[in-house]
Amino acid sequence: MKRIYVATATLGLTIITGSAAIAAPAASNAGRYDKAGQSETFAMPQNARTFVANASFYGGGPRRFEPNTHTASGERFNQWGLTAAHRTLPLGSKLLVTHRGRSVIVRVNDRGPAAWTGRSLDLSRGAATAIGLVHLGAGPVQVQVLTGS
Repeated sequence: MKRIYVATATLGLTIITGSAAIAAPAASNAGRYDKAGQSETFAMPQNARTFVANASFYGGGPRRFEPNTHTASGERFNQWGLTAAHRTLPLGSKLLVTHRGRSVIVRVNDRGPAAWTGRSLDLSRGAATAIGLVHLGAGPVQVQVLTGS
């Protein structure tokens, strides 16, 4: 039953977001996001790309606490950092990730998730906590590529 709900929600968001992106021209290049209870406004690039992704989070497993665990970018993995893993976006890309009205800006510093998982974005535990995705484990998110595409 939960799989049907997630599939229906993902399909619905994809249709709604796709229709809105085609039909409505961008009136402004300003956006908002919440950071630790504070609201912040920032300028969005005119050529920003938006898509819906099925996201999960990673971190917290026993291997992630080993001292030599590094990401694809070469930096040490920090599960509480605001980072993400994506298979194709350039390392260093900044993404605005939104889930149920809560947004966070993350930096792509790792590769993954595996294609067979059915997900296209892995968030660090810190980023998933910021948007309320931890208790679900995985779910649909709207992603806007801010830099690096």
